[in-house]
Amino acid sequence: MKKRPPTQQVSIRLPARDHERLVLDAESKGTTVADIARQRIQLAEKQIEIRDMLTSLLNHLTKHSFVITSTVAGLDPDEKANAQLAIEKQLKRRIK
Repeated sequence: MKKRPPTQQVSIRLPARDHERLVLDAESKGTTVADIARQRIQLAEKQIEIRDMLTSLLNHLTKHSFVITSTVAGLDPDEKANAQLAIEKQLKRRIK
């Protein structure tokens, strides 16, 4: 028999509308409100992980695009630093 990991209870207050959606979803799927809440928390965790991975990929691509473009343009180190500052100001984020 497979042993389940220990669990902890969490109690939260939801607006009536959110609770009703959980109840309706649980009823339509023939499961419990707790199961639906767990599934939604797990889905949210996956979405956060995916968002973080996409942010990392965007930073990686931006940095490499900048390096390639500044190299092709033949920018010297000072020009490259000035261009990077200007781009970061426009993008409102750092090129890491």
